[in-house]
Amino acid sequence: MMAAKARFLLFCLIVLALPGGLMALDDPRVGDLGKLVMILSPALAGLVLNWGLGKRDGPIRWREVGLAGLITLSVAGLALAVALLAGAAGFSGQIRTTPDAATLIGATLLTSVLEELGWAGGGLALALKAFGRRIGVLILGLVWAAWHLIPTFLKVGLFPDLEAAPPLMLVVFVIACLIYRELLTRFVERSGSWLGAAAGHAAPNVLLTAFVAFSGLVVLQKPEAWPLFPAPGGVVFAVLALAAVWLLIRRNGASRAAPAG
Repeated sequence: MMAAKARFLLFCLIVLALPGGLMALDDPRVGDLGKLVMILSPALAGLVLNWGLGKRDGPIRWREVGLAGLITLSVAGLALAVALLAGAAGFSGQIRTTPDAATLIGATLLTSVLEELGWAGGGLALALKAFGRRIGVLILGLVWAAWHLIPTFLKVGLFPDLEAAPPLMLVVFVIACLIYRELLTRFVERSGSWLGAAAGHAAPNVLLTAFVAFSGLVVLQKPEAWPLFPAPGGVVFAVLALAAVWLLIRRNGASRAAPAG
């Protein structure tokens, strides 16, 4: 148990301190290296410290992988619809060219999948071995939130909406990260693979990026409308994500209660 906790602590130090230290230096080139390390370090550290992804129990349940993407698309889509109807989000008319939009969408897809290879792959396995299911996922969610907040506080331009956010939005962001990490972990458990979390994470990210690229979407037009931010940090998004977790718990309970045969 102590060795497992030591490996998880080392994972946290690598994914938080290493990129944060590089981005904090007053050198743009080193700062850019820190951004790259931030994206790659969870996957690399998780795979190395966990000695891979571990043994999988049975085949990947691809239907659940697809369902994960549909669930988070619904969460993000409903949150975006509320933001648009309330005037918190809007369209600037600054539409990117197709090659630029395709590059932006492709980069979003790649980084989302790499992120979950680390957090839902090796990182989750390390957290479960160190602390068990409930505490492990909670701690992993806190570390995941800190992973986003370090570059936010350093103001390196990775998360401009969070950089301009009021303190209360950052508090909601941490809460949303805990809920979202629980949701993504349930996708892993239901699909039997980290790909469930990758699909659940990538689908809404690609949706919002596509809207930004092809329609000039501005996801937060007025800072005071932050509760309607259609991503972690917004109250509506957090409530919808929590509802998705609740529905999965109910569905799991119903499937266990169903008579065999």
